[in-house]
Amino acid sequence: MARWDEILSLPVQNPPTLEFSSGEIVWSKVEGWRDKLDRVALIPFARVGDFVRGESANKDCPTRFHVEARRRRSSSASYKPKVDGILEYILYWCSFGPDDHRKGGIVRPSRNTYVPKKKNAGRPNTKRGCTCHFIVKRLIAEPSVALIIYNNDKHVDKNGSPCHGPQDKKAAGTRAMFAPYISEDLRLRVLSLLHVGVSVETIMQRHNESVERQGGPCNRDDLLTHRYVRRQERSIRRSTYELDPDDAISINMWVESHQSHVFFYEDFSDNDPFTLGIQTEWQLQQMIQFGNRSIVASDSRFGTNKLKYPLYSLIVFNSDNKAIPVAWVITPRFSSADAHRWMRALYNRIHTKDPTWNLAGFIVDDPAADVLTIRDVFQCSVLVSFWRVRHAWHKNLVKKCTESEMRAEMLSRLGQAVDDICKGHGTVELFEDCMEDFIDASEFMDYFKAVWYPRIGTWTTALKTLPLASQETSAAMEFYHNQLKRRLLNEKNPNVYQRADWLVDKLGTKVHSYFWLDEYSEKDDFARYWKDEWVSGLTSWRKALKIPDANVVIECKSAKVTDQLDGDKTYIVRNPGSQFGTCNCSWADMGYLCEHMLKVIKVCREKGYITSSISLLQYSQTLMDMLHCSTHDSLIRDHAVSLAMLPMLQPEKLILSCHSGTSGQVVVGLVLKWVCSSSHNNILYIEISDKLRERRVFGQNKELLNEKEKKRKL
Repeated sequence: MARWDEILSLPVQNPPTLEFSSGEIVWSKVEGWRDKLDRVALIPFARVGDFVRGESANKDCPTRFHVEARRRRSSSASYKPKVDGILEYILYWCSFGPDDHRKGGIVRPSRNTYVPKKKNAGRPNTKRGCTCHFIVKRLIAEPSVALIIYNNDKHVDKNGSPCHGPQDKKAAGTRAMFAPYISEDLRLRVLSLLHVGVSVETIMQRHNESVERQGGPCNRDDLLTHRYVRRQERSIRRSTYELDPDDAISINMWVESHQSHVFFYEDFSDNDPFTLGIQTEWQLQQMIQFGNRSIVASDSRFGTNKLKYPLYSLIVFNSDNKAIPVAWVITPRFSSADAHRWMRALYNRIHTKDPTWNLAGFIVDDPAADVLTIRDVFQCSVLVSFWRVRHAWHKNLVKKCTESEMRAEMLSRLGQAVDDICKGHGTVELFEDCMEDFIDASEFMDYFKAVWYPRIGTWTTALKTLPLASQETSAAMEFYHNQLKRRLLNEKNPNVYQRADWLVDKLGTKVHSYFWLDEYSEKDDFARYWKDEWVSGLTSWRKALKIPDANVVIECKSAKVTDQLDGDKTYIVRNPGSQFGTCNCSWADMGYLCEHMLKVIKVCREKGYITSSISLLQYSQTLMDMLHCSTHDSLIRDHAVSLAMLPMLQPEKLILSCHSGTSGQVVVGLVLKWVCSSSHNNILYIEISDKLRERRVFGQNKELLNEKEKKRKL
């Protein structure tokens, strides 16, 4: 028992990297079998796969570990809790062993029926007697912890000589120099290209050209074979989404075969609805990389009118501020209790990979979103984006109102009403006045009364209580919405939209492949195979930054933007300076914020024709509230000022501002000037909002303490 007391007293190590190897773990020596010392360590059981992948990616001796033996207790079997009891036993062995198929090598008696082939094209490589292996045990005493016993960590044969990899001189010129299988990145690349319609011959041609450019093969990925790609293509061609005529049974079968892609699943019951949360390993990596101390946004209720169940997307933004879907949730309803369960499961999955992961902010696009649940699970502030409503209004105005001037005037009034509500001095009556003034546009007003007027109350409350997301964020979410619409809702047979198994299958195959290829650096090599679904490029906000100021001419109630490629072509932007403007380009006709409207907004703001955006005004108001804190809150105030000033000004400018007599006004002026020239003010605003909320809670608690003290004295 002393051995197990020593093992259970060891710390559980959880490196913050996505994958980790034995070199990143501190190993301990404990008494083992036959008076030998075992080299052991404890890690979370959920991260055993990360350890296996990290250990396989050994630069000195690349390999792959396979499960040589496994024993697992049945979940229904009864067992007596014991300190040394084991729920699961897994033996991982280097794929170059344990048998030795070389000349004179030893093959285990259970494997003596193996007949050597003339060609090893169908095998990853011949066995070379590698003795490297480790044991993973899941203990009854700690089911969430894995005990790793790693005594044989050298890639050598029974004689102690290197048997594969660069250190094995006899492996020179053979595939034993490299890992036995291709990397996960290359596997995903091949599958993604096949899913989007690139032929096997094209994939192999581009691959062989890249290997020739680098002077020959230098790793296992360079040895990709035509046979492997053809086999993957055949598997995709023969697969089907309908695993069973019953949709629910088909979903269950998909979940059982894709456990690594599911972070939450609940079937229909008397009290709970069907809920399925999908997140691949690549999506998890993107969420950890781009979501840590950053923003996650939600695109809720996609396909409500077409799909059997609406689709809920969680999105992060990459270095180019383009949206990447990092999780999909399929469920018929989004109540607070249901959302808390799958959000908590997603948060726990991320923290299992990276315990230091924290979210700075969460953007919702639905006023009915459970803000309290989001704050409770992710411990962050919540913002609201109005892009979905503005997009719907604009798109339906284009369809239902043919007069461009009336269309622009109606959008202007709607936009002014939204701005007044965000500033805190607007009510629902503004929309009622708008409906009375534009009664002539009966077709759009009938749509507005039927669809949006019942929701105006909840939207008014949300816009008054939650900060508004920036226009750059709205442009990125619109671009993602258009991408998802093109890639998902493009089936010739509309009947498939009423099957959930079709939705799950297409999300995990084609849609996932398109978004993976969006981040692939060499996707331009396959430009000739691009289709409408492979719509990529910059968002309208980033495109607007590339338009020269000289191409914009602002008139009274409109602006002209000259096309960069065709100087004779101009775009007319009405309501210049407002995101509720109109433009005659194709992107704006679909209801989206185009680069021409955003460029005109930027020019108008720089020339002082319009005031700052609503999100910037809310930010500045929050900052002013922080600067006017009482004395006992000086620490929070100083922290807020440092957050605002640190990334903005050079040291000499800071010194000059500190010597000013009206330092508070100088600081605020410089802050606002910097924010006007930068689009990344969401995170800073969130941090300051958190500090403001802490200050208010602290002030309320102090007042309660003072009242209690007075009552005690009386």
